Amino acid sequence: MRWAIIGVAAVVLAGLTVAAWLLLASPGAPGAGMPATAPSSGASAGTPSDDDDAPPASDDGSSTETTPNAGPSPDSAPVDGSEVLPPADSAAPSNRLPPLPQPTPLVEAPLPENASARGKLVDGFPAVVAGPAPGDDVLESSITSDGTTMQAALTARTDDSPDAVAEHYRATWSTLGLAPTAGETVSATDPFTSVTLAITESGTGTVYTVFATLRTE
Repeated sequence: MRWAIIGVAAVVLAGLTVAAWLLLASPGAPGAGMPATAPSSGASAGTPSDDDDAPPASDDGSSTETTPNAGPSPDSAPVDGSEVLPPADSAAPSNRLPPLPQPTPLVEAPLPENASARGKLVDGFPAVVAGPAPGDDVLESSITSDGTTMQAALTARTDDSPDAVAEHYRATWSTLGLAPTAGETVSATDPFTSVTLAITESGTGTVYTVFATLRTE
């Protein structure tokens, strides 16, 4: 009888052991096949905490954090040698040409009456710009006025060469501020005056004609 009870107890114990093993080995069992994790702490190992960024404390417990040096204040007075000197005025070049004179009319109102003459200059003729060269013979002259414009014509004769006559009038007109025009014709102009020279040679010398248009404004 005793051995029978012992046998039954052994069978029951073996069954309980097998059942417990099956429960632990099943996939749905909690904790089966998963590694155990260590309990988390307030900060993981190797991760710096907020206290690591704090500046070191001095012996009395106060912070020793330093701040970058600030630049000079805008209101501070400059020290010697720190102010910026203004650029020196550049001197005008010594080889600069003087300004050209402004053109002005060579005649003034009221203009003379229309007239013509032979062997002399008519009254009111603009001799300063269209008169003959000294010593030349006047063959004829005339002026025609219309409002603020006067036209003058001179025909004269000289023993000088055509080149000498042309050079005389070029110099005269340049002195008056008239600019020479391009082309073979000897002429000059400005906003108020225009003059032209025509030259012909004859058996009695060089004959030339000066034609001028002058304005008062």
